[in-house]
Amino acid sequence: MNEKLKVISLAPTQTEIIAALGWVDNLAGVSENCDFPESVRGIARYGSWYSPDLRRVVQAEPDLVCTFGKHQEDMAEALREEGLHVFHSDPPSVADSLETMEKLSAILGCPEAGGRLVAGLKARLANVARKIEEIDPVNRPTVFRIMNWEPLISAGPGSFQHDVIERAGGINLLADGRLPYMVCEPAEIRRRNPRVIFTCEGFITGALRSDPLWMQVDAVKHQRLYVFDCGLTCRSGPRIVDMVEALTEALHFGASSPV
Repeated sequence: MNEKLKVISLAPTQTEIIAALGWVDNLAGVSENCDFPESVRGIARYGSWYSPDLRRVVQAEPDLVCTFGKHQEDMAEALREEGLHVFHSDPPSVADSLETMEKLSAILGCPEAGGRLVAGLKARLANVARKIEEIDPVNRPTVFRIMNWEPLISAGPGSFQHDVIERAGGINLLADGRLPYMVCEPAEIRRRNPRVIFTCEGFITGALRSDPLWMQVDAVKHQRLYVFDCGLTCRSGPRIVDMVEALTEALHFGASSPV
């Protein structure tokens, strides 16, 4: 491990991976949205994930900058043009997320830590898979993931969120979609009648319950509405496995209470 490597992470997902690898002490900066684990909260901030202060990042002369997702693709390229070494990822599945962790650990010089991290996560995923194998396919519910309310946005094939739903033993309501993320027509979603709806925004469940049209949907009618922390639902770092486990329990074993 290169103990002197100076790293700036502009994305919560990458920050969580670095922390899980035991590299918090090497983080010279993070984004304002990097809030997990607790140990990263005192680190210097370089703007938000949506709008990082690239000028300050360049001035800091880090050995490595970590970026994430389509939103930061252009930023990553701009930093490369400034001569900085950038690690960028946008994994479309849980498996790709684990591969990202291994790649980043190799770049940081701690592949053994990456191997241990990923091995542990794979073991937990295998445990979930064994549980799902015992469930009759007929009992796999259709699931609608609400990422944004107005406009109504959800996840389709090619997104890690779709993969999380499938691994948890659900059937993504938009499994036939053409895009990883898409704006949805509310009337069409209601017509498809999902049995379960989950989100990371608590106000959305109230909006669903107060709308007579949505009240006709099975998920709302039977109170199969779930709210999970955004840190679980929206990030593909190590806690992506926490999300698979939590959603599995909610869909099939009732361990998570609807809200």
